[in-house]
Amino acid sequence: MNIANRKALSLLHMSDLHIGTEAYDEAPFRGLESALAKAHEKQVDAILIAGDLFDNHRVSEETIDRVLNNLAAGGRPVIVLPGNHDAVLTQGLWSGETPRGVTIMKEPEGEMVMLEDLGLAVWGRPVYDHRPEFRPLEGMPPRPWSEWYVTMAHGLFMEVPEEPPRSSPISPEEIGAAACDYLALGHVHAFRDVSQNGVPAFYSGAPSASWTKTVALVELDPPTGVSVSQLQLP
Repeated sequence: MNIANRKALSLLHMSDLHIGTEAYDEAPFRGLESALAKAHEKQVDAILIAGDLFDNHRVSEETIDRVLNNLAAGGRPVIVLPGNHDAVLTQGLWSGETPRGVTIMKEPEGEMVMLEDLGLAVWGRPVYDHRPEFRPLEGMPPRPWSEWYVTMAHGLFMEVPEEPPRSSPISPEEIGAAACDYLALGHVHAFRDVSQNGVPAFYSGAPSASWTKTVALVELDPPTGVSVSQLQLP
């Protein structure tokens, strides 16, 4: 495929902030602030949040509004894929309005977001039912155009199936068959490369975990392809 006419892009990929959890106190807010500061420092073109932005269904509307407004304040597109902890977003428990520039994927069978100004398409399937039967990459559509195509998924990479089966599994075969330029994963709280068959697939790590706090910098370059760097946060 001729990619010479694509724009060079950089993306900040993060996941698993768990805002609203009692376990980390104010750490999730500090993690979000640090991640957004890193996005500004690196002058990324867009931000991808691959699930578990929030921790539970009890997160207040005030907190949700605060977080989404902070995401929008940077002036760059933000795409949020709800994970298994994001029931407050998927179950109609929040009645607020999504600010301009922020997209929350809510279609149960998967949703495509086209950022035409950037030459970027992003597809993801939100987690409505965190069970072994839910396959985060099931129904992924083929490449929608000749420009950049990124997929987001929130689930557990399983090199070999386990018994009893784990919820929201992602297999090596599914990653290897994904017709995208990059697969942004969430659910595992550590930076991890699970690329398969030439398809770059990474967990970004968590900005608010009690251990190493990380996000991923994804650079999409027409001459050289895709490169991914681990960025540590304060």
